[in-house]
Amino acid sequence: MRGVGRRVRQLFFAGVAVVIALLAGVGSAQANKRVALVIGNSIHEHAPLLDEPAADAKLLAETLSRLGFTLSGGAAQIDLTRQGFDRALAEFKGRIADADVALIYYAGYGLNFGGKNYLVPVDAAPAKAADVEAELRELASMLRELEGPDSRQNVVILDALRSNPFAARGIAGLSAGLVATSVPANTLLSFSAQPASVGQRGPYGHSAFATALAEAFASTDRAGLIETLNRAGIAVKRATAGSQQPLLLAAPLGGSEAVGPPRASPAPVVAEQTSKAPANQPSAGPAPASPPPSAPATALDARTPGLAVLYDEDPADPKGKRYDGSVTWRMDTIKSPRSGQPVPAIRAEIDIPDRKLKVSLQLRRNDDPTLPASHVADLTFVRAADFAGGGINSVPGILMKTNEQARGTPLAGLAVKVTEGSFLVGFSNVDADRARNSELLAGREWIDIPLVYTNQRRAILAISKGPTGDRVFADVFAAWDKSQPVQ
Repeated sequence: MRGVGRRVRQLFFAGVAVVIALLAGVGSAQANKRVALVIGNSIHEHAPLLDEPAADAKLLAETLSRLGFTLSGGAAQIDLTRQGFDRALAEFKGRIADADVALIYYAGYGLNFGGKNYLVPVDAAPAKAADVEAELRELASMLRELEGPDSRQNVVILDALRSNPFAARGIAGLSAGLVATSVPANTLLSFSAQPASVGQRGPYGHSAFATALAEAFASTDRAGLIETLNRAGIAVKRATAGSQQPLLLAAPLGGSEAVGPPRASPAPVVAEQTSKAPANQPSAGPAPASPPPSAPATALDARTPGLAVLYDEDPADPKGKRYDGSVTWRMDTIKSPRSGQPVPAIRAEIDIPDRKLKVSLQLRRNDDPTLPASHVADLTFVRAADFAGGGINSVPGILMKTNEQARGTPLAGLAVKVTEGSFLVGFSNVDADRARNSELLAGREWIDIPLVYTNQRRAILAISKGPTGDRVFADVFAAWDKSQPVQ
């Protein structure tokens, strides 16, 4: 370092190199377009819950995003229903028309029936053989969505070798796992394990296959797609002592796309400027060497309320009426009714201005052994005297859903009216219900609270977690996990 001028030039050229690398991705952004659809189905409405798929999908989405892939839907698609599958695939198909690489990653249940492979939406509930086609999502139809130019490389990765969740229903021919199948042109098809076998868990709450796959994609060199998937398969075989061996099926590929971290582009050669800048005037205007520190969490919470929506039944309009509002999340510290010690709880303050309605929601773990509930939600409604519904007569329960438009999945529990405007929802303490409720509360982004007004009109109050709510839920659930519940 010889002076401020040289330092300025170094910062400037470093910034140029970063911009070039970002624009280049793994090549030129103009010439190499990569699109990925990442799906993880964990919380099923009529099947046992799965621990890893949602976490695996988020891991792969983050990895692929760093490698220059555009994520269809903007993020990992978690807990898709059959309708959600169709919607996600339609968006993906529109995005890959001019792509060089089109990649689908799916983690969840995979089944075979009559020689065909099927993926399982979270709302699937086949009762007989005739239901399979309508309830599940056929793999072959998904592969047909990838038909396109020879220059595009298509990759379908299926971490779907798990037990049959509908075995107890006795549907003849419906079996666990996937079977080897034909592969369309320009397509790689990767199974996490051999047909008719079951994959294994890996470290850190991910499947062994997802862990190996993320590491292979993030490798320090730029290997081809086949080599990358082969590396992942070898890593899985080693990690499981040979008990799990992925399967790779491939048709001849066009194009020559490699994967791996973006290649650093050399800084352009620029003649050094010999003239000095005028006094008190920098020779260039570099960005700061490091970003400013992020705002404290408390300030972020105050500035970023989530979305709340009230949907009122309206006899004059089948669609009802929508009223937008806001929700602010925070972690509360309350006194345990039993021990008197401070314990964490989740607090949401909801405001629907156009309906002159405010709602307070507190979610806490129950430590009162006389109350047969794992958790308790306290709801308090504050309304204007001229509230159109007259008041809140009942709260039938609480549901969780993946997005605002999705159909909610009820939490197992019972709601009771305590006083006028005050309700308590106790969640079931049965082991299976408790596990399912916890998965839904922690994993889904929206909460639906059905309401019945005094005038018998119905409504739904929908609230989003948003980034602040996600963090609050994660922090409080982590705190609950560290402390032992009352037996």
